[in-house]
Amino acid sequence: MSNANKWRVMQAQRIGALYTANPNVAAVVLGGSAGRGHADAYSDIELGVFWLSPPSDAERRTVIEQSGTDLLRSYPFDPLEHVWEDDLSLGRSAPDHANSGVLMEVIHTTTARVQQTLDAVLLHHDPDEGKQNIIAGVLAGQPLHNEPLLQHWKAQAASYPTELAEAVVRRHAQIDHFWRWRMWLARGPNLLMLYQSYAQVQQKLLHTLLGLNRVYYAGFKWLDVVAAQLHHAPPDLVSRLRAVFQVEPAEGAGQLKALVEETYDLLEQHMPQLDVERLRRIFRYQRPVWEVPPVE
Repeated sequence: MSNANKWRVMQAQRIGALYTANPNVAAVVLGGSAGRGHADAYSDIELGVFWLSPPSDAERRTVIEQSGTDLLRSYPFDPLEHVWEDDLSLGRSAPDHANSGVLMEVIHTTTARVQQTLDAVLLHHDPDEGKQNIIAGVLAGQPLHNEPLLQHWKAQAASYPTELAEAVVRRHAQIDHFWRWRMWLARGPNLLMLYQSYAQVQQKLLHTLLGLNRVYYAGFKWLDVVAAQLHHAPPDLVSRLRAVFQVEPAEGAGQLKALVEETYDLLEQHMPQLDVERLRRIFRYQRPVWEVPPVE
């Protein structure tokens, strides 16, 4: 573990202990790269605080005041995500430079909401990325308080349902309009739209591979970490994804096409119940190009 990671763990333990002094706090977990043990100098700190009942503004403010950190912003309850958030700045680049330290994102939610999320994903096979991100954070996070409760949640999530895998793949595996890369090259070239389309295809591929491998989505900040969990994937996945943006645009399109086709090969092998041939037809479609009007 790097010194950067060790310091982030220490800070999470220090501030997490302030939350656990409140009997309304059921559990605390260190998530993100620091929780997984590979944080670097760019990493922030992600702290999950799970409350028995919704936290009051005063409860959140008390810990912030005790922590000796700079408060960047406190967000009110988000009714869509069912969370509250406090963004703190730990340390300073200089004594009089407020808000210049390491970012700590404190995400608050209730234990009931965590159980609802587990039920939605595991029982009803909801492929929503936000819900999967919560589960991934619990699974890979470092317990700081009430490890038995966190282990109970981990045990529920340990078995990734087949129906969920199919739902994730069905949501992301269809890649259409790939033909547009030629259009973006011809128009200028319009590299903004070209590379945006390449990035969208790569994200679809990664989501599809996560579903195929029954791995919960936790973001794509660390491609090597993601790829290490994919037992079924095209060879040299990460280096080939990077190369798409490092070679000439037309060559990048060819490399991306090969990755898509190889991913579809894997779907045919491991998910034969899917209509992969339909996915191939959609992906391979080429819109006709008309220099002159077509014959009427």
